[in-house]
Amino acid sequence: MSCAYCERPATYQAQAGLQRLRLCDSCAEAWSRRTLGVPHVGWLRRLKPPPQTYPACPFCGATTQQVRETGLYGCPMCYLLLEGNPHG
Repeated sequence: MSCAYCERPATYQAQAGLQRLRLCDSCAEAWSRRTLGVPHVGWLRRLKPPPQTYPACPFCGATTQQVRETGLYGCPMCYLLLEGNPHG
């Protein structure tokens, strides 16, 4: 996933009305200053859970390696579990 503003890898998700923004570290800090008046990136970083990885989809059995090689997900759950990124 890439940042909504600068296309760098996104590390945060922010709610903006009905939309969910994916932001990199620097854009998240700028967004929090602009929206909340203070930078909350350090606080958000402590709340962010570590990413969970799946070596294979628990629903259809497709492996991460298969998705990387073919570029195709085995089922809709594969896409959700890998968050749309077959490259890790």
